Amino acid sequence: MHSALFAIFGFATAAYTASIPRAALKSFEVTGFNFTQAAGSDAANVYFYVNEPNTGDLTICGDDAVRPNELRFCNGAPQFVFGDDFKTLSVSWLWGADGPDDHTSASGTANITLNCVDDPSQQGQQQCTADDFKIEPTIVAP
Repeated sequence: MHSALFAIFGFATAAYTASIPRAALKSFEVTGFNFTQAAGSDAANVYFYVNEPNTGDLTICGDDAVRPNELRFCNGAPQFVFGDDFKTLSVSWLWGADGPDDHTSASGTANITLNCVDDPSQQGQQQCTADDFKIEPTIVAP
């Protein structure tokens, strides 16, 4: 029963969000991406900034011992989660009722290209950065 209701809700949500113009929102901008991971570990220390140009908000995101597919919170309402092997980053942003064009939530996913070097001060550890990139948001709640 619950799965049937979830499926109906999911289809209704998808149909509703598909009708919302996506061009109204500017892309989230990810900058200052810094990633450190020890060899053989599935966790990493990750820090980056997200600029939300629709409202001019800037927040820092990150934490120690971040794992793929594990939801984390930025400084404030935004949330982030990495895909398998830290190859993708998803960010969701929540606004109050007065958000851009009266929307309250948007999210998006982007691929990440990590530029890594071995950390000479920590054997078996890699220090990685990524060039600044954009995440194209999709409205998930009106």
